[in-house]
Amino acid sequence: MEARKTVVFLMVILIAIGTLTFISIPKDAEPDIDVPFIYVSVILPGISPEDSERLLVRPLESELKNIEGLEEISGMASQNYGSVLLEFDISFDKDKVLSDVREKVDLAKSEFPSDAEEPMVLEFNMATMPVMTVSLSGRVPNRTLIYHAKQLQNQIERITGVLEAPIVGDREELLEILVSPTKLENYDVSLADLIRSITGNNRIVAAGSIDKGQGKFSVKVPAVYESAQDVFNIGIITKGEGTVKLGDIAEIRSTFKENESYARINGKPAIHLDVKKRIGENVIIINKKIREVGNKYKIDNLPDNIFIDFSADTSDYINEMITSLQNAITNAIVCVMILVIGSLGIRSALMVGISIPTSFLMAITLLALSGGYVNMMVMFGLLVSVGLLVDGSIVMVEYADRKMAEGLNRKKAYTQAFKRMFWPIVSSTATTLAAFLPLVLWPGIPGQFMKWMPFMVSLVLISSLLSALIFIPVMGSIFGKTEQVNKAKLDQEFHLNKLKGFTLIYARLLEKCLKRPMAVIGSAIVIVFTLIILYSNFNAGSQYSVDTDSNQMLVHVNARGNLSPEEKLDLSVDVESIVMNIDGVDRVLTSIGSGDGFNVMSAMGGSGNRTDQIASLMIELHPVHERRSADKIKEDILNQTKIIAGIIVEAYKIENKPDTGKNIQIEITSSDPKNLETVTKKITSKLETMEGIQEVDNTMPLPGIEWIIKVDRELAGRFGADISTIGAIVQLVTNGILVDKYRPDNSDDEVDIRVRFPEEYRMIEEFDKLRIPTNAGAVPLSNFVTRIPSQKVSTIERLDGERIFKVRANTSMNPATGKKFLTIDKNIELQNWIAQQNIPNNVFIKFAGSNEEREESAAFLGNAMLGALFLMFIILLTQFNSFYQAIITLSTVILSTIGALTGIMIVGQYFSVIMTGLGVVSLAGIIVNNSIVLIDTYNRLKNENEDPIETILHSAAQRFRPIVLTTATTMIALIPVALQVTIGWFDRSIEFGGLMAAWWVPFSTAVIWGLGFSSVLTLFLVPTLLSVPIYLKRNRYNLINKLKSKAQPAE
Repeated sequence: MEARKTVVFLMVILIAIGTLTFISIPKDAEPDIDVPFIYVSVILPGISPEDSERLLVRPLESELKNIEGLEEISGMASQNYGSVLLEFDISFDKDKVLSDVREKVDLAKSEFPSDAEEPMVLEFNMATMPVMTVSLSGRVPNRTLIYHAKQLQNQIERITGVLEAPIVGDREELLEILVSPTKLENYDVSLADLIRSITGNNRIVAAGSIDKGQGKFSVKVPAVYESAQDVFNIGIITKGEGTVKLGDIAEIRSTFKENESYARINGKPAIHLDVKKRIGENVIIINKKIREVGNKYKIDNLPDNIFIDFSADTSDYINEMITSLQNAITNAIVCVMILVIGSLGIRSALMVGISIPTSFLMAITLLALSGGYVNMMVMFGLLVSVGLLVDGSIVMVEYADRKMAEGLNRKKAYTQAFKRMFWPIVSSTATTLAAFLPLVLWPGIPGQFMKWMPFMVSLVLISSLLSALIFIPVMGSIFGKTEQVNKAKLDQEFHLNKLKGFTLIYARLLEKCLKRPMAVIGSAIVIVFTLIILYSNFNAGSQYSVDTDSNQMLVHVNARGNLSPEEKLDLSVDVESIVMNIDGVDRVLTSIGSGDGFNVMSAMGGSGNRTDQIASLMIELHPVHERRSADKIKEDILNQTKIIAGIIVEAYKIENKPDTGKNIQIEITSSDPKNLETVTKKITSKLETMEGIQEVDNTMPLPGIEWIIKVDRELAGRFGADISTIGAIVQLVTNGILVDKYRPDNSDDEVDIRVRFPEEYRMIEEFDKLRIPTNAGAVPLSNFVTRIPSQKVSTIERLDGERIFKVRANTSMNPATGKKFLTIDKNIELQNWIAQQNIPNNVFIKFAGSNEEREESAAFLGNAMLGALFLMFIILLTQFNSFYQAIITLSTVILSTIGALTGIMIVGQYFSVIMTGLGVVSLAGIIVNNSIVLIDTYNRLKNENEDPIETILHSAAQRFRPIVLTTATTMIALIPVALQVTIGWFDRSIEFGGLMAAWWVPFSTAVIWGLGFSSVLTLFLVPTLLSVPIYLKRNRYNLINKLKSKAQPAE
């Protein structure tokens, strides 16, 4: 206490540093997850899915399957490319794994076809997802929108902290050379001559230099194309004095590639810029700068008929989330302070209050030093900590306050409080840390999301320990003052008659319990078993996560058949117009035709796109308090789009929580394609007929037609034709032949030069009329080629070397309860049905998605609970040096668990494996604190009193107020969260519900009920258990006599 001013100065410095850190620390909505996935893709234009599987995917699988740490390898063979997705353990060393993967891919390259492109190896981080979409729209030519989009892209990418802003919805330029087959034949120009002339005239010639002794001159031969006119004037053949130019036999035009995808916003054609930030940058600051740049560009450069929109702005959600949680934290602090003021008085309550900002700001500083940042789970950790961090301070201040009331001056009172309460506070903080620290080791992607909450709670608890043991005693010795006088000296002069109020009532009841300890223990056991039976029969069920509201939704439009891009556009526009008119919808961003292929991010989430998806609509809703719930809007969308024939519409909320895709996900693997298809169809049919199931789909090949051009090699050889020549002729009818590239003056990008037949020749029937030039003249292609229709194979999926089909579905709303059918119930129903079927032995069925994540998380939480109990037992054994007292303390964990389950049963909540389970494990560390303080006081006083029963009563009465206070502060801090009520003290608002309000309810409910129930029983049961050895010792002769009398036979 000699360096009090130094300690106060140090505290002020720490608060200042913490404040500056909180202002500058990066803030994000969700935790950045270092996703343990690596994606390898190889492009080979024209390759079929079957050939892609054999020539690209299998070589990759055989090389990559032995990489250390690999958990799963998924392959996909599709038209024009093959790919594999590697999933590693979450603790993988990304740099090492990337190096190993690239090394293995280089080895596999030797087995690829020679014309395969260079393999791409991509890594992923959730932090590089778009933070905002900037859209340009208006009724102007597409070229105008693309021009302005590129100009705006350059300006946005100059912003510090912006990684990139790729353009979505633009069309690539193309120089198209339309050659009539009739003119080729009339002019006797072969396809090889035509291609050779085009490529031979587009070369950079290193002409060198001339040195004539009087100087050295460089010689330039400008031979690259700079415009379409340069291509027009190419000479193809010379006959006599005339030269046939390319323009004589072909139409040359600058155009765009055929539109395979479209972008729209609010029903208008648009170009999107998906802006991505660099890892670790502050998204709020970056998005503010993006808006400023966009608005300035509009004022300076855009005409009135071009509009700029900002959507999918993650900073809006972050600000709303941070504001909501800040208000919740403020509410918790106010509630705690009101309670403490009412119990200890203003001066002592201010001593407790000092620990809140001090602990918070020190924890934020530690978070920044550890490389962390503020996100929703960090903020919730602060909210949970409000009631916990004051526990040590309350124990310290309450003891000193009582000593000052007994007559000691404040310096001596706080000195004695420090000496007496040091180890109880250290032990109680250590046991709470023992419960939270194992949760930091939560495995998998959900663990990367959830671990920030226990990590932040641990930082706050460590900071609060420093505050309670150093800052509070020092501040108390300077400013402390009690508002109570002449209080009974409970340490020396304990008499029931001197107690007052609730303490007296409690002591009288406890005195009666101590006289009948066996009856009290028996009653507690009966209560516990009764509640267990009630919960097992009347619980609402369990689910993996928590259903929350959302400001954003995704609508997927699915249709089957060989649809052209224009047909996809027409169907999607019909859905778009319905969605835009639904109450609660604010903005609709539509992406059409971009669902083909492999969506890596959705695959990592476990869902994947449907293979028949033709469009995706990203919907932004009105603010949560100005509309219906997102679930009701979703039902409206599904009901109103049913009238559109030929499509299937699915709608999803975009929720900020660990994503697992659809509710039900089944993976079916087999080496036998026929059995695989049969079982997949069987399970799909069953799901479609089950009650409470909707949006069923699978990844089997879609019905469709593809044409196989079968070449008779022997006949073709007789005419001097080969596969390469035939393939080139076929390409002229389809997409054309890419012969070269050039860079025009008005473009930053290279433009393809493609030769193809005019549109009237690009028909399937034209294959039969095509003539191929040979040494014997033009020969009909039909002489040695036949056209065969076949079942279309869009993609082939593989898992760990075997083919796989996935069946997916969502649960629907139960009309009787107004809630969704539970996924776990439907999974069990389906598993029971599968067990009764005659499934071939070479077909393997696995329930993935939320079912798999639920089992893994439940197993981890069970192990975390055991680990926490073991750590707490070691701490308690060290503190008490008694096995019996340590076991008594841990028995309260059982009571807290029963209390938590009883609470969620009474309020009718689901048991959320993630959030309720987290609450139950956290309770283990919180509830034992009361027992530690009580038993420590008993151990200190038992040598001062001859009657141990009176010592127990004395200890319980002395610790009654701090136990009630510490319990009540934790409960009252979480009650507004459980009720989903947030009071905005600064903007004078009251919020009921909210975007993420429901997310915290299961945790808060478990802690409140578990803490309340177990604390009430603890106040009576722990003292009673302490008295049991004394009771048995005093009554052992009576008990022995009773047992003997019962053992003797009746006369």
